[in-house]
Amino acid sequence: MLDLLSIIVFIYLTGNNPSVTINATLYTPTLLMNITLPVQPLGPVTVINSTGQSIPYYISNNEVYLSMVNPGNITITYTPYINVLNNGTLQLRINTDYETQVYIASDVLPTAIPSNIQGFQETSNGIILTLAPGNYVINFITTGPTTTTETATQHITKTSTSQPIPYPSLSYIIVIIVVALALSILLIVRHRR
Repeated sequence: MLDLLSIIVFIYLTGNNPSVTINATLYTPTLLMNITLPVQPLGPVTVINSTGQSIPYYISNNEVYLSMVNPGNITITYTPYINVLNNGTLQLRINTDYETQVYIASDVLPTAIPSNIQGFQETSNGIILTLAPGNYVINFITTGPTTTTETATQHITKTSTSQPIPYPSLSYIIVIIVVALALSILLIVRHRR
């Protein structure tokens, strides 16, 4: 059976700018689809299509809900929430339904990584871990100047309290999708007359 959706997940652990990128390809149109975020977002999430246009979405419990009336590609990007442990070590919790590539830059020193890694690749400026779907914890420290770590910690503390959600409830997005679908059908019927 042909998959209706193909998802590739990349998590980038760098000293100053960690990020998550999810590339999804939808092969058939769907009114409402959901994609599970592998890491809790720290702040805003960006969802764009292959032409760079923003796509409306709704987030609930690390699930992104959106409508794709045409087959195509979307990219979801955001900054992941990274926990700071009492000893100053940083911790990334991954809960993924998809195979995930974790890039760890050379300025990041892992102190604990999962034992069941599917793949490992060394690059010129870091490593790439391939993880199967599942739950993982990666503890790490940054090897840059102390001020870099403190700045990252302050950034996490300041912005973790706000996570804007584009729509107040799932009901609104469903109503918008149904109305858009009804208008599209009416336009098609009128055009054929």
